Amino acid sequence: MFIEIPDRIVRYAETNATELLVLLAIQLYADNRIDHAEACSLAGISPAMLNWELLSRQISVQEYPHRQREAG
Repeated sequence: MFIEIPDRIVRYAETNATELLVLLAIQLYADNRIDHAEACSLAGISPAMLNWELLSRQISVQEYPHRQREAG
């Protein structure tokens, strides 16, 4: 999958591709759409770093297996 984000939006948000992946992983994790391991993989960061990012945003850390989604 390829997602294109206009440079003007990236500049306006004062961010970069690496931070955007971390932010996306955190939001999907917080919404219980991906589990801890998947969030680490998406963000390209270690579990400890993800935990730090989550706790700094006051999001609880749950490293138990993610619920299985039904095929739909």
